[in-house]
Amino acid sequence: MLKSFAVSSSAALLILVVAVGPLAQADPVAVQEELFDALAHGDVPSALSLFTDDAVIDAESGLCARAPCVGKAAIQKDLERYVADKTRRVTPLNTYVSGDVMVTRFEARSATIQKAGVERIILWGIREMRGGKIASYRCCMPERTDPQTARFLDWDYAHPSTR
Repeated sequence: MLKSFAVSSSAALLILVVAVGPLAQADPVAVQEELFDALAHGDVPSALSLFTDDAVIDAESGLCARAPCVGKAAIQKDLERYVADKTRRVTPLNTYVSGDVMVTRFEARSATIQKAGVERIILWGIREMRGGKIASYRCCMPERTDPQTARFLDWDYAHPSTR
């Protein structure tokens, strides 16, 4: 009886593996949640582990603004800068996933944003995943039609030293 149960269980497992294919990649939304959680807790090593070794960040602010940050060493420095700002809060509003590409619309709050006389701004980010990790991240495209974001952008362009 036990032998026939083991054979049936093995056969069922084999059918499941063949039907599903290779083990599923990490869910991009779950990876994003892990990233935001690690950054909110100041855990740079955990955040960095979510990127591929050759990952690229191309951003509108921070250390990756003048030229994209390529590789984990450059990305680590930018993540350290990010978590140093204890006033920064990021909240995903909408996330869209198609294959290995994820687009997220999110709200950002920080002391710098409040200096502009607004509570928050709305931004968009695009992540490309590879092997369950972030391979590239293009951030942070402002939602210019949002009145608070537009007001912040006007202020930000007039105060380039705060970037």
